[in-house]
Amino acid sequence: MAVKFHYHKATKAVPRLGIQRGDPLCHVYSDKSLDELIAWGRVRGWLPAYLDLRNDLPHFDAFRTRLRYCGEGVSRQEFVEDVRGWRARRQAAASNVDAVDGSAESL
Repeated sequence: MAVKFHYHKATKAVPRLGIQRGDPLCHVYSDKSLDELIAWGRVRGWLPAYLDLRNDLPHFDAFRTRLRYCGEGVSRQEFVEDVRGWRARRQAAASNVDAVDGSAESL
């Protein structure tokens, strides 16, 4: 398991955060464990409330002064593979819940 960094550029401005289109950003994520990511963030003063949980890959968004915490970035290919891994684990977990729910209904 590892905390990883994927660098990219802002595709649009986010004025409430002071982000301009084209600003450097970094997705900070763990390849396997949400707990590992939360622990990494806590050491740096990042609260779990800062996590972006809206998509398949739970991550912190680092920008401006928080970019100093980011390490060497992964390739686009590695990032995509990690996103696919998270998506597959979430789908498997949902299937397990459906299976449990289905068996309970048949009782």
